[in-house]
Amino acid sequence: MATSDDPEATPPWGDSNAELRLLTDNVPAMILHLDRELYCRFANRRYAEFFGFGSGSLVGKPVREIIGDAAYRQVDRYFAQVLEGRPVSYQRIVHHRSGEPRHIEAKLVPSLTEQGSVAGCYFLATDISEQKQVEQALCDAVAQLRMFADNVPAMTVSYDANLRCRFVNKRFAEFFGFTVEGMLGKHLREVVGEDAYREIERHFVLVLAGLPVTYQRIRKLENGESRHLEVKLIPHVGDDGKTQGCFAVTADITEHKQAEERIWYVAHYDNLTALPNRLLFNDRLNQAISLAKRDSRELALLYLDLDKFKPVNDDLGHDAGDELLKNVADRIRQQVRESDTAARVGGDEFAVILPDITGRENVATVAGKIITALVAPFALGSRKRSAAIGVSIGIALYPADGQDREALVKAADSAMYDAKKAGNCFRFR
Repeated sequence: MATSDDPEATPPWGDSNAELRLLTDNVPAMILHLDRELYCRFANRRYAEFFGFGSGSLVGKPVREIIGDAAYRQVDRYFAQVLEGRPVSYQRIVHHRSGEPRHIEAKLVPSLTEQGSVAGCYFLATDISEQKQVEQALCDAVAQLRMFADNVPAMTVSYDANLRCRFVNKRFAEFFGFTVEGMLGKHLREVVGEDAYREIERHFVLVLAGLPVTYQRIRKLENGESRHLEVKLIPHVGDDGKTQGCFAVTADITEHKQAEERIWYVAHYDNLTALPNRLLFNDRLNQAISLAKRDSRELALLYLDLDKFKPVNDDLGHDAGDELLKNVADRIRQQVRESDTAARVGGDEFAVILPDITGRENVATVAGKIITALVAPFALGSRKRSAAIGVSIGIALYPADGQDREALVKAADSAMYDAKKAGNCFRFR
């Protein structure tokens, strides 16, 4: 063990220059110099003050006494390594002179003789408590973000500029058949599949150019179920103004879409017969006229009014009347093409749009088939009582009888009243 009359004034490098003492006492580190027997040869002021030692009270003491037996047993292996010539770094919690626990990062560096043998070691330590607090705060923030992200009713994911996943919530990962850990680092193509990637790639090109994007798509699950998704892409712009990646927030809007479809269906289809109602009929007729005008073709509008329907209602009841209307709709539907439109436009009134006709004869054939189909008796009710009705059909042609919807409907309605006078027949305008 080395000793000195005034060891605190003699740095381990053997130079009593006051500038060196000034330097060691003002660096942001706690410094000890230990000999091979691990006795203290030098301690700077920061070390002494941090742990509450008096000036000059450390030199000559063994490190076990300086740090305490319990602490020494935790770090003695590090001292053994450094005395073998291997530098060591470690972190541990120590107690400040106030009693407050503090995190330190320590480095043990061999002290060598001129011949290169290990003569002892230097202990250099810095207080990293604030850094640890920041790290813990970040860990807490990440944990809170993870808890929040995993419990919001949306699927969230973050991609870097190369479209590799760097954050994903549990809901998103599970929807696409991954674990959170299994998705990290994966390219967007690997997540959604090659076909879907080709479909949505253009949206990601835009967001990586700094533009927010919203789009919808349908994803088919392994069980065959289709889900409607709405995806919002938000650019992740760095402090330098460059796009570093993007955030994607995906909502499953299947139930919303289904509700929209139900509302649209109720608004456009007759609840009893499932045929288009007057609203959808008007829209289909407008479209048919526009296409006929564009292609210089003809179309026909048939207006149908049932004959002898009121007696069925009066004699057999409204339930039988409703059953009759459903059967009438089915028979009309069977006489027209997929491209034609059959609609219920009133109580016992129906209409048929025949686009792209080849002449009056073609229309007359369809009208005759409908009359024949509806003249056949209907078996109604649980007792299957027979009911016979007829139908009067008025026919208007575009463009001869009208060049817009209102004119065609008026012409067909007028022709239907002409047919009604004779009963169970059709008339052209």
